[in-house]
Amino acid sequence: MKRHIRNTFKNWTPFKKRYIPIFSAMGTLFVVSLILIFTLPVITHQLITSPNKKSDKSGWPVRLSAPYIDMSSWVDPANAYSINGAPDLGKLYDDSGFGYFNLGFIQPDQTKPLDEGGRILWGWGGYYKLSDEGNDNYQYQGIKQSLKNLRDKGGDFCISIGGQAGDAPWVVTQNKDRLVEFYRDVIGSYNVKRLDLDIEESNQDHDQNIVNAKAIKQVQGETGVEITLTIPIMPNGWEQKQINIINAYLDAGVDIAVINSMTMCYGTGVRADEDYGTASVRAITNSVKQLKTLYSNHGFELTDDQAYLKTGATFSIGYESNLYPVFTLSMANTVVEDAMKHNYGLVSMWSMGRDAKLESNKAINKQYEYSKVLQKYNEDTN
Repeated sequence: MKRHIRNTFKNWTPFKKRYIPIFSAMGTLFVVSLILIFTLPVITHQLITSPNKKSDKSGWPVRLSAPYIDMSSWVDPANAYSINGAPDLGKLYDDSGFGYFNLGFIQPDQTKPLDEGGRILWGWGGYYKLSDEGNDNYQYQGIKQSLKNLRDKGGDFCISIGGQAGDAPWVVTQNKDRLVEFYRDVIGSYNVKRLDLDIEESNQDHDQNIVNAKAIKQVQGETGVEITLTIPIMPNGWEQKQINIINAYLDAGVDIAVINSMTMCYGTGVRADEDYGTASVRAITNSVKQLKTLYSNHGFELTDDQAYLKTGATFSIGYESNLYPVFTLSMANTVVEDAMKHNYGLVSMWSMGRDAKLESNKAINKQYEYSKVLQKYNEDTN
């Protein structure tokens, strides 16, 4: 018996030397895994559901109003809001009260989108000359000074890629490496922390967006850039084409900060008992239900509060065309009030140029009428 016990302990010694460290390491890994499982959802939940919090990626408030402005639009140099023909964001900051702007639009060059090697040639408004490489020494220098003026005052900007006029980069090439190179260039040129993909009707091809989503995923992993999607909507919600686009980016694993719906230009989609304001609220209400389903299908269960904070609404102010009614101050107020009630992630308008009267619009009579409506949302945040 004594010999048996002695032999048993003798055999235990190499077992202990070999396996105890392994079991110890496995135990440590198990504890760390439990910590991550229980803390990461809390961190994510806090980021999504705290309306007064700022994003860890961009530094932008997770709930705000920020208008769009066309940076390639020509502003008469005699105008006080002009810097070499470019809109002065610093003066707009001072006079409108907005600290954040969505800047449209960077696109591939309209006449020569790719060079001989397939690299995307891009610029503001689809003009290669309005870029660092194109180096226009008048208007482009005005754009750069305008961006600096805004940041010097403590404001910031999101750059929007795509837009209605012209092709998006994912349309002119489906080479993922070239798209990654393009996004790196834009981010590096302007030290931008937030990019918006404005995916209009002509840019909604599903296969093209699948490739672009993979490029965005890679760039987001490299830079931490925050991504928003801007897509059309109808009062009944997103149509299948838009749902397919959202799925393309979620399938690729892109972290989407806001899905911003263009609450405008509904045509016959408006019911007899509603105007464009109430139709816009109906559109957002329906999109929130769709958003929760989309995220659930990808393994993320969002509460209503979380879904609304991932939701944006952008209306087109004043006169758009003879096809649509004027989007009035009353309609804008309807959308903003619903945003205040539910905490949208973003409320915006097209465009600051119209509201500041940098361009003429026959339905807008005074400067900053719509800005005052939108500013109610920022004041409510504070």
